[in-house]
This record gives sequence, C-alpha cells and structure tokens, in this order.
Amino acid sequence: MAAVIALSATLTGPLVLPGTQAHAAEISVTVRERLSNYGGWRTSSRFGDVWVPSVRTQWRPYTEGRWVWTDDGWYWQSTEPFGDVVYHYGRWAYDPDFGWVWIAGDQWAPAWVVWRQGGNDVGWAPAPPDVGVAFDDAWWCFVPVAAIGAVDLVRVVRPVQENVVIVRNTTFINQTVVVNNAPRVRLGNQVVAINAGPRLQQLPKPVIDSIKAARLVPPPKGVFASARLDASRGAEIKRLAGNALPATKAANGNGQIVAGHGPKIAAATRPRLRARWLPAIQPS
Repeated sequence: MAAVIALSATLTGPLVLPGTQAHAAEISVTVRERLSNYGGWRTSSRFGDVWVPSVRTQWRPYTEGRWVWTDDGWYWQSTEPFGDVVYHYGRWAYDPDFGWVWIAGDQWAPAWVVWRQGGNDVGWAPAPPDVGVAFDDAWWCFVPVAAIGAVDLVRVVRPVQENVVIVRNTTFINQTVVVNNAPRVRLGNQVVAINAGPRLQQLPKPVIDSIKAARLVPPPKGVFASARLDASRGAEIKRLAGNALPATKAANGNGQIVAGHGPKIAAATRPRLRARWLPAIQPS
C-alpha cells in the first residue's frame, strides 16, 4: 500500500491484546481493511473482536512459508499476503465457532509460537492468548528435522492425524535468552517460552546448510510493517550461532536458560499506541 497512514488516522475500537488485561491494542482502519481482503472480522464469544482468514479446510497458521534463522532466533517468513501482520503481531487461537482466529496485538516478534522437539521431529504451534485456553494436539505442525529448512514447509508438514503420537514423543523447547521480558505462556501445568526454537548449532550440518539465515531488522515500534531480512549477512549469522556458548542456568535461579536469542519485542507495559500501516517491505 503506497500511502503512509499517519498516527492520527481514524481508528476502530480497541482490540484485546493477548496475554494481558492491562490495555488493548488499537489498529488503524487501513490495517483492518487490508485484512478484510483476505478474511472477515467476527465477534467471538470468548475472544471478542477477531479476524477469520478465508482459507482452505485443514489450514493451520504458520504453515505456508519457511523458517529463517536470524540474529534474533527463528523468524517466520510467510508466503501469504496477510502474513506480515498476523504472524508477527497478536496471537492465534482456535475458536469452536470460527476455527482459527487472529486476535490483534501491538507487539512485534519474529514469531509467536511454542516449539517441541524429539527423535526425528521438530514442531511448532501458535502461542495462544493467556486466557487459559486448553491446548490441543491437532494445533501442532511437525516436520522431520531434516526438513526444517524447506522453502515451502506446508508440503512437508506431517498429517495432523500423526500428532497424537508425535506429541507424546517430543518435549517442549524451553530455552531462551532472559531479556526484554520475553513472554511465556502457560500450557497445562507448564510455563513455556515463546519462540524458543531449536538452537541452530545443535542441528546436523546438512540441515544447517539448508536453512536460510539473515540479519533481522524489526519494524519501528508503533508501526505495523514487515521486518527486513538481510540475507547477505546469512553466513555471518550462522557462524555466530556456531560459536555460541553452551546453555547455562540463569543466575536468577528460576530455571530459565540463557542460550541463543530471545524475541525482539516491546515490554508488555508499553503504553497504548495508535499504530499506523507502512507499505510492506519484501524480505530478501
């Protein structure tokens, strides 16, 4: 979209920000209308105002695209026209009436997912809003470890019918840098770090070679826009990951692990803002 919408643009009513009751995210009419081209806005009895994408049956978030390793960990590079908004702001949840719905938020992150790994499988699922949602096995997307670098992951995601067995043979990846109040989500009786994916240096070398890497430049705070990926720095970013120190327990004694990079997001206490829309920046 060519025009830049000023901060003073007319706004819709506030949308609930996932993970907190302290304030609500506000998105501009431009962002709302843009998403309307690819789905519809509905009122969920549980989540309030939500966006429902127009997608095929059996669709799941974070499947049409690829994972890119960056200096800020795993970044989801979507091939869907709405991906620059809904996979980096807000959260996804499964609504019994509408299926997968997006709940607006104003914090940016490389991805809003939780991860599992075990045996030959690695998987991810949308990190739900912090409202006590029961987590279902069917929400996970698993691929063979060797396929994590695939350009079009939807082609290699295991059938959802296999998830019940795979979930029981994998465990949450819960290692992340303790920085910027990196968010965590409660899943059953566990508190899991968001976007704590597999560390690059722990993957087999052929897998590392297949993974795209880039330097990540997030959008400015308060602006709904794409991040920039500088793939020319990819070899350097992989080298830095290979030189990373082994994980060590954090000094605060809470069992948090210091390893890799945490999500570049604003603190949850950030004041309410009026977000504007900038033209999408195509990733490298």
